[in-house]
Amino acid sequence: MKRATSRGWLIRCALPVLALALGGCGSSGGSGGGGAAGNAPGGGPGEASVDAGKVDMPGDLEGEAPIEGLPANLFGILLGKTDAEVSDKVASAANRFFGIGTDEPATPTKDTGYRCYYELPEDPTLGFIWAADSDDIRSEGMSYGMMIAVQTNLHAEFDKLWKFAKTYMQFPLDSDVASWRGYFRWQGTVNVTDPANWVVTYGATQVPAPDGDEYFAAALYLANRRWGSEGSVNYLAEAQQISAAMLHNTSAANRFRIIHETENIVTFVPVGNSNGFSDPSYHLPAFYDLFALDGPAADSAAWTSVAETSRNFLVASADPTTGLHPDYANFDGTPNTGGNGQTHDQFRYDAWRVVMNMANDYSWFSKDKRMQAQIAKYHAFFSTRLTDNNVANQLYSLDGMTASGGGSTALVATLAAGSAASTRSDRSVFVSNLWNIAQQQGTYRYYQEGVYLLGLLSVAGQFKYTWQ
Repeated sequence: MKRATSRGWLIRCALPVLALALGGCGSSGGSGGGGAAGNAPGGGPGEASVDAGKVDMPGDLEGEAPIEGLPANLFGILLGKTDAEVSDKVASAANRFFGIGTDEPATPTKDTGYRCYYELPEDPTLGFIWAADSDDIRSEGMSYGMMIAVQTNLHAEFDKLWKFAKTYMQFPLDSDVASWRGYFRWQGTVNVTDPANWVVTYGATQVPAPDGDEYFAAALYLANRRWGSEGSVNYLAEAQQISAAMLHNTSAANRFRIIHETENIVTFVPVGNSNGFSDPSYHLPAFYDLFALDGPAADSAAWTSVAETSRNFLVASADPTTGLHPDYANFDGTPNTGGNGQTHDQFRYDAWRVVMNMANDYSWFSKDKRMQAQIAKYHAFFSTRLTDNNVANQLYSLDGMTASGGGSTALVATLAAGSAASTRSDRSVFVSNLWNIAQQQGTYRYYQEGVYLLGLLSVAGQFKYTWQ
């Protein structure tokens, strides 16, 4: 069931083997512009003019030392870009992603454009993020969309995404699938044949993908911090429900909770044998510290412990020389192939995100020198593997000896995000690459563009946890 053009997850249960294509949390080898669909590296020709006025951006971000909760604006510090230039860059990118002021079609269009956000014609209060290459809707993309929306002050779009997720994706608190109550079905489809009535379909027992649940909770906690919870959505209550479920749901019928009961870290997928290993890119210690601060008081110590366990795992699962992480790793940090001839023991699409996650952890709360050291290894490795404001290759064996794939806007963005914690003198090169690379468009825009935006926000100093 794995898509040929996307990374696939194979869920191997203790029951008869269950193949599950959780491939959408990533993207294809062509999605960086270096492979399929004919997209040029970074997204192809030209960048359409869009209205940058809707997204509001903070003012002065100058100075080496970031304000608490406000990471440094590396475009200003390292490249000398003005606040106006940076604000326009971020606003334009976000507006393309959401289809604001672009005149792109309101119906999902596969092969052209930047737009990933759409609204149901029968109920425009329900919005979703669509993966063009796989023609589906994924918890990863929905939660990324919410995170981008809260960071760029797109309040209406945030609420529409959340309403869609709660309506179609979230397991209700009285669900017969008790182990996954409050979690989110990872993949669904939308049929747009009838222009007035699109049909959304999710399987009743579709498994959760833990990174989506983590991003949903974090985005809701941040929405409470930015907008408060006195309006139509109680963001704080919704976030606390999700984060508590990650820690406390009970196991039954070969289904498990998201935070492993004995290993104290996020699992790959909480079902069958897939509960027995992890994915380094799912480790988000910055979010866990946020959950400890804003979640139920009784859970604070547990989340602080999960954060530290994850930092240890991020060190243990990295190659000791190159610093590269595999897509999947066992709880002791050793690489895991994913079984059935897969190659997820290598640096692939999921793993692109790890360097950004470590940098955000360093910038937000931890200031953990181990994260700095790991990021320095990433930069040292890729410093000799860059070309034309892009990476020369996007896929590597952990020792770096085997490379494949073309460029990747997403990987360029996460490497640039690493500069927030890097101490290397060449960190500006990675920031410059992100500034100069074109935003992805076309068939493979979903994953490339989503991760690009998260990295762009981080480098611009606008991936924040407070708006004081």
